[in-house]
Amino acid sequence: MARSVRIFVLCTLLLCLPLIMAMGIGGSDVPTRIPEPKENYLVTLTDLGGTTVDLSHFSIEGVVFLAGEMGRGEMAMPLEKVKEVLIRHKDGDYKAEVTLDDGKNVAIIIKGSLKATGKTTYGNYRIPLEEVSRIQMRGVKHN
Repeated sequence: MARSVRIFVLCTLLLCLPLIMAMGIGGSDVPTRIPEPKENYLVTLTDLGGTTVDLSHFSIEGVVFLAGEMGRGEMAMPLEKVKEVLIRHKDGDYKAEVTLDDGKNVAIIIKGSLKATGKTTYGNYRIPLEEVSRIQMRGVKHN
């Protein structure tokens, strides 16, 4: 009886091995899966090289807030209040100059290692904020 159980477990493991390997356990850097926030934010993102990409389902690390340090405190602005973000790279800091939808400006220091994600018409997209120069909000698409 114990031998048949071992054979069954071994066969099950061997059958599942291709599936397990396809799930990305190897640590691929390709954004095959990205977070999909509840709100579908539409943005145009420009990287440091000047390449622009239109994204839907935009988020930063899966959340719809722009977070950073403001003075000695921390700030988290909902994307619904953001109109544009310009990211300036200076001495290892990433200063985000944020224009709000009411026209006011706010400056915060963001973590460059955070990843912005979204969907294009041709696939998923992911980029660390340290490689981004501008994010323009184009609105929210309601399904």
